[in-house]
Amino acid sequence: MPQSPSPILSPRISALLRTTILAGVALTVLPSFSLAQDAKTDDAETVTQPLEVTASAKSAQGLPGGVSIGQAELDRKNPQTIKDVFADEPGVKVGGPTAISQKVYVQGIENTKLNVQVDGTRQVDSTFHHIGTAIIDPAMLKSVEVESGVSPADAGPNALGGSMFYETRDARDVLENGESFGGWAKLQYNSNTKGLAEWLTVAGQYENVEALAYLKNSNQGNYKDGAGNEVTGTADGSESGLGKFAFTGNDGGRFEAFASHLVDEGVRPVRPNFASLPTRTTQPQWISYKDTSFGVSYVDEQPTDMLAPELSLNYSKTHLDVPKLDDSTHIESVIETLNGKAANTFDVGMGDLTAGFDFYHDEATGGGDTARPAGRAGRFTETSTNIGVFSQARLSLTDRWRVSFGGRGDQQWFEGIDGTDFSEFGLSGNANTEYDVTDAVMAYGGLGTTFGGLPLGESAIYNYSGIWNYSGFSPSRSYNAKLGSRVTLQDWAFDGNLFYNLINESHDLSTSNRNTTVDLDTRGVNLSATYTYGPGYVRAGYTHTNVKSDGAVPVSTSAAYQGVIVGDIINIDAAHRFDDYGIRIGGNSELALSDDSPEDNGNEKLDSYFVANLYAEWVPDALNNAVTLRVDAMNIFDRDYVARTTTGYDNSNVEPYHEPGRTFLISAKVDF
Repeated sequence: MPQSPSPILSPRISALLRTTILAGVALTVLPSFSLAQDAKTDDAETVTQPLEVTASAKSAQGLPGGVSIGQAELDRKNPQTIKDVFADEPGVKVGGPTAISQKVYVQGIENTKLNVQVDGTRQVDSTFHHIGTAIIDPAMLKSVEVESGVSPADAGPNALGGSMFYETRDARDVLENGESFGGWAKLQYNSNTKGLAEWLTVAGQYENVEALAYLKNSNQGNYKDGAGNEVTGTADGSESGLGKFAFTGNDGGRFEAFASHLVDEGVRPVRPNFASLPTRTTQPQWISYKDTSFGVSYVDEQPTDMLAPELSLNYSKTHLDVPKLDDSTHIESVIETLNGKAANTFDVGMGDLTAGFDFYHDEATGGGDTARPAGRAGRFTETSTNIGVFSQARLSLTDRWRVSFGGRGDQQWFEGIDGTDFSEFGLSGNANTEYDVTDAVMAYGGLGTTFGGLPLGESAIYNYSGIWNYSGFSPSRSYNAKLGSRVTLQDWAFDGNLFYNLINESHDLSTSNRNTTVDLDTRGVNLSATYTYGPGYVRAGYTHTNVKSDGAVPVSTSAAYQGVIVGDIINIDAAHRFDDYGIRIGGNSELALSDDSPEDNGNEKLDSYFVANLYAEWVPDALNNAVTLRVDAMNIFDRDYVARTTTGYDNSNVEPYHEPGRTFLISAKVDF
């Protein structure tokens, strides 16, 4: 197979990495020389029991109207891909049935318009618009936080549609209190793909030191859809791994380092987000996607009122290789990003004030090296560097009134593939408020505007359709608002909000004219209701999301890096545990209502569909609660359908992916 044209680290990335590491080490060492001060006392950590059944709860930093998913809920979901992580969240939809094709949409906006981080590592998903934007192994996730629309200033730059934070587990999340060594191994069989997947996690800790190693291997065949048809290009042969090391000092200072690697390779359609494209003759081929990340961080887990530092430095590299696009051109993309953050949180009496700076340096190299006209064949590079300063306050003005507000300034330098240079500066601001009208009713709202800067273009097709032109290239800006209320009545919890998001001059990253933009706006309503009783709960959610691109209904096949039709979707999930028997059961469902808006573009209306999933889990007491046996029954009614937001679902010229038919996942997990 063709190899990457670049070394592990490009010269420019290497130089910046060396300089930043030196600065990061200096910043990290400084706190250890400070005088000892009285530390804040934290609440005792709650240990989640193996069979606990809970609905997701909002984190302390999370804003109302967003999405917060904790480890207990992730364990209950048993997610195979990111699509399963958000299966119960109507406001966050994931299109595509396979990891390499999946794109996440928050309130109808593709996640490439959000600030997305995995363990603090910036995600830059502009390799190829036919590739997914959320190729993440979810098995080791500890939490997921989504701030939709209005995002705090300390979340990072370019958060036009909000922010998303994925955090993976540490060794202490795997080990019980007092354990020095442990982990888990898991084996799973898929009845549809006739394949196996294996997981292994090993963790250890000694005094102040801890370490973790995780490996996953999947060997799946093509799945069959609800009509019994084998879907070519859906076989999964992915591999992933994660390693972590941490040291926690007696004074609470915690240093952590991690490395992760993911490989997704296999025979795919040349445009992996389509099941097939009848107008093209290129046959499915071997396509390679690789992602490697490294990171170091420092936090103080026993902070004082005036010293609560947070320092991080992260690097990632993604590599996409498509041997033949349209039977001729070999295209390839390598994107490297280096990002870091230094911040401190001050206790100001009424709450906290977080202030600091962050930066990133992105470098994308790509293009086609065969069968291209003169001047358009070869490898080309774009770079983007940004330094931002920010401040975010989170205050309780009274016992009933809480506010969060902040701002940031970003200075960006951008260089195009032809050497064109840009220097842009922009300000962003946000304000959120929560007020307890009564002990049971809380009203909330938020406003924000974000400087979007100049994004990297789609590197796999640099100069592909024409010589790239940067004339008029200018930053985008978003305006976001939400207004809602949360009601809690004994065992019941209700939440509802109206939202509006507008991105002016939202860039299309895939065209040779780099100033090709649209005005993208989404608006709608999110509603949820949760009933919780002793051993279980039932939860329902509804979204109505209306997306417009330059005032018109978007077409999914030409809306990459923008937004797609969502319409009306209802999700229901429930779970119940039988404590005396060590059994937990549950399920979820999705109802997408029909939508005739594609008829505005001359396409057929979207059909409604209903899909349901069930699971049962047993932890036998006779085996010392060390073995978990589980069965997941997916698409129990064997529906043949195309999930909402899957690319091509609204275009008669494309054959979109149909979802897997009835599937049973049978797994055994052993804790040791």
